[in-house]
Order: sequence, then C-alpha cells, then structure tokens
Amino acid sequence: MCRKFDSCRGHQTSYKDSFKNEGITFIMDKAIKVGLVIAIIGIAAYFGYNLSSSWHKESIETAKRQERVAWEKRTKELMEKVTGLEEEMASIKGETIPEGKLKEVFGSESTVAKQDEPLDFESIEQQIKAFFGYLDEQDYVQAYAFKGGTQGQFQVAMKKMSANLPSITDETVSLYNLYRNMAHFFRILGKKRVNLVRDILQNEGEILESAMQTFYNWTTYEAGDISVTGQPSLQMLYAYSGFFLNTLAGRSYLLRRDSKIRILTTYYSVLILDKANDEKFNSAGIDIRPHIESLLNDFEGQMGLIFHKQYVSELQKLADKYNMS
Repeated sequence: MCRKFDSCRGHQTSYKDSFKNEGITFIMDKAIKVGLVIAIIGIAAYFGYNLSSSWHKESIETAKRQERVAWEKRTKELMEKVTGLEEEMASIKGETIPEGKLKEVFGSESTVAKQDEPLDFESIEQQIKAFFGYLDEQDYVQAYAFKGGTQGQFQVAMKKMSANLPSITDETVSLYNLYRNMAHFFRILGKKRVNLVRDILQNEGEILESAMQTFYNWTTYEAGDISVTGQPSLQMLYAYSGFFLNTLAGRSYLLRRDSKIRILTTYYSVLILDKANDEKFNSAGIDIRPHIESLLNDFEGQMGLIFHKQYVSELQKLADKYNMS
C-alpha cells in the first residue's frame, strides 16, 4: 500500500512537474510573442517616424522654396515699380526740361534752361519780347483784344503799380487799410487785366518758372553800378516783396495760387529783400531769416521745378550769409 501510495505520489509529482513545465513554456512563448509584437511595433514606429519626419521636412522645404520664389517675384515687381517711380519723379522734378517748348516761347536761341553763365541784358530783353509775342498768339489772350498787346499792357501795369504801392507797415491799423491791401491788384490794375493775369497763370503753368526767372533777371540786371533804363525801381520791388512776405493781404493772395507760383514768388521776394538789405533799404525792418528757413523746407517737398537745385543752393548761401547755420 505504501508502494502504491509512493507510486501515486510519484505520478502526482510527475503530473505537477509536467504541468509546471507546460505553464513555463506557455508563458515563455507568450512573452516571446509579446516581445516580437513590441519589436515589430517599435520597428514600424521608427520607420513611420522617419518617413513622417522626412515627409514633414520635405514639406517644409517645399513651402520654403515656394515662399522664396514668391518673395523673389514680389521683390522684382517692387523694384520695377520703384524704378518706374524714380523715372516719374525725375520727370516731375523737372530734371527733363521741355526745351522745345522753351524755344517756342522764348526764341529759337533761348538759353533759359541753361544758366551756366549770366546772360547779357540784350539777350534777356529778347527773351521777354519773345515771351510777349508768344502770349499774343494765344486764343485766350486775343479774346481780350488789348491795344498794344501783352507787352503794352505790361508797361501800363508797371506804371500803375509803381505809382500805387501797397502798404507793408500799417495794414492792420484799420479795417480800411486791410481792405485796400486785400483789393490792391483789383483796384490798381482793373478787372480785365487781373483776369488776363489769372488766365495766363492757368494756361501757361509749364513755362511760368522760366518766365519768372527771366523777368527777375531783367528787373534786377545791373550794368556795372547803373540800373538799366525801364526797369522797376528797388523801392517798387521792395514794396511788393514786402507785400507778399509781410502782410496778411499778400500771404492771402499767394495761398490762393498754385503751390509752384506761391513758392517761386516767395523765393524771388526773398532775393529782392536780400538786395534791399545790402542797399540799407529795408525800411520796414522785415526779418529775412524766417522766410529763408520756411523756403528751404518748402523746396524739400516741392516737385516740378526745373531749377530746383539752383534755388536750394541760393537759399543755403543766404542762410550762411545771415548766420543761420
């Protein structure tokens, strides 16, 4: 019985060992399978990540290339626009001079656009005569039917203006003085002549800059120490310069004009005031310095002027002369 028992016991032990071994084998197989699955998943994840990373990197590089191409295209377009604007600005600033038009107005031998050397008085007078001849041929001028043409009317206007100078010191003493100054040109020249001047300003904007320079050269021309016969006196020039620079009426008149006419009238008024200072003729005591400073600022933003550099250069010389730097 003991043997049987031992035999049973042996069989039980064998069964237990067998079962134990099978359990261990199952667990090992399962562990291996799990390990293989994890390994496969890891390998797949690795290659997937690399593939995804490579795709993402390529996508970024593609986007960068497209963005760079777009920016290069945009930059090229902007550069073309800038070049076009620079050419347009050069034309607007007057760096391209309408020489054909100037010769038509001031004569075939006109040198208005080339002021490297001062002109003699005879040449200046020829240009003025040619200018008046040009005006007389214009339909809007002929409609006024003035006797003696525009040059005759200019001489009449000069006499009237010289005999009736505007007030530059006591304008604000009374409303009467202010009103007379406000209506000065209308009172002195009459409605018809004022309208003619207005029409000339409106129709001849392209040549007015050269015309103003020519007339300034004529009015201030000096042969040695002697003024040429027929020119306006320094007293007259000073009075009207002071009118535009130093009175409400004068400044109001300029504010109603085109910016080019306003700035050039102010510029030549400053030059005349400087001459008056040199001649100790500034009876109203007008301070020239604020006007020089204001003009330098105005010229910085002013376009469409043929002699822009010349104006700025002259004003800088005046600024040095009056110790403004």
